Amino acid sequence: MSDKPPAPALTDARGMGGVIAQGGFDYQLWDGLARLPAWLANPAFEEIIFEGLEDLEARFFAPQSPRHRLLERYQAKAGALSPGEIRDVLKTFHGFEERFPNATRIHALVTPRLPPTLAWLARDPLRVRRARPFYAPFADIMAASDAALRHSLVETYGLELGEFVASAVEVSERSLPDAATALATFGAALDQAFPALEAPSRKVADTFEVLSSLARHSLGTPLGRSDLRRAMEQTLGKPLPLGQVCALHIRSDRNEADETALELDASQFSGGDAGFPPPDIWAEQLLGPLDRTARWLRAHTMSRVALSGSYRLSTALAVGWSLRSAHGFELEIQTRAGSWWTDDRPTTGEPAPPWRIHQPSRLEGDALIVTVGVLRDPSADLEASAGIAAEAVLGLHLPEAIASGRAAQASVSLVKRTVDMAVARLGARQIRLYLAGPAAFAVALGHRWNAMPPTQLHEYVTSERHYEPTALL
Repeated sequence: MSDKPPAPALTDARGMGGVIAQGGFDYQLWDGLARLPAWLANPAFEEIIFEGLEDLEARFFAPQSPRHRLLERYQAKAGALSPGEIRDVLKTFHGFEERFPNATRIHALVTPRLPPTLAWLARDPLRVRRARPFYAPFADIMAASDAALRHSLVETYGLELGEFVASAVEVSERSLPDAATALATFGAALDQAFPALEAPSRKVADTFEVLSSLARHSLGTPLGRSDLRRAMEQTLGKPLPLGQVCALHIRSDRNEADETALELDASQFSGGDAGFPPPDIWAEQLLGPLDRTARWLRAHTMSRVALSGSYRLSTALAVGWSLRSAHGFELEIQTRAGSWWTDDRPTTGEPAPPWRIHQPSRLEGDALIVTVGVLRDPSADLEASAGIAAEAVLGLHLPEAIASGRAAQASVSLVKRTVDMAVARLGARQIRLYLAGPAAFAVALGHRWNAMPPTQLHEYVTSERHYEPTALL
């Protein structure tokens, strides 16, 4: 017999909180409606459920999680909680995580006011979270604050529970004493999530009532994104300004999360002191999630994707290749000088970029060796760093910067056409690609890298002056 308590189930006699709901359902509902606009602004948001296994849960597409979905779970308690009752809630969160690991992105406790001795539970993590984007380039500074916060939690709740709370729990104070306050909070959240909406206050109040009624009549039943959006837009009398472009944010070791975008964490593929992982890790933990993302986008009829974040060249090529034009995607690629759209193609008669091309006379085994360089020519040191002779290298070098999305597309077309012809002429069974240039160009090149032999990407490790294999496309 196991000493473990039974796993939380929907047939339990009472909810997971361990504290009987105080103030009824209103506080839970009002807190949920205050969160709804920000959730709808996030393209990864899929559904919510009131009174499922928790007071409120929201589900998000998460391509890198084991289940490809993650929950956000909220306990909203209207009454005053004692320190012991707060500990009980945190323990139920921990119990859920133990029985269902990797199912939840965040567990959250919301209450009007914490006991004075525990007010820091909401204050200190919020300070750290708000400052994190500013200090993102200074990992050691953030590590010191994270360590101090973790130390306080471990001192208060012990090692196991304290570590869990530090990594997976949010505690916040939200005062919602009546419907008027709840409506004002919902209106402010709507303005913050959709500043261009400019809905009249009467329409906002009507929308609040419609959503309240919908939730009250759907306890224990999922409310999908499309149903919630339809109810809001019909009542507002206008569409939510969500646009037709899905935001995809690529996280690295140099940037932070973006709650308004679908996210992929590529930090382990950023190189640096940790180096680059082997190709099988690229396949499992980057290309796999990218493929799931592409399938999810197609299933939701999202074909235009706006990229943000920072990433290495191999990651950039992998992102473009996973969302390639042959699968119906068009990409908006951030650059320092503005955005490049992959469908911003050159017109007839525009001069071709002055690429310099060195044709190979043979393959390296059955592989075509390709170097592509913008400003810097990677073929110059390939023989020394990788032991590849010049006669086996298809070298393409552009000695000037790429100034626009249209110029990028012209360059991509030239590179792709040149590689296609070399593959056909020499009968290559695979490609080994060495790229130097801006990440935006790498995305654009990957976006057109269709119907090509298997292509092994490489990253140059400056400290060791050699190339490492990364992703295999």
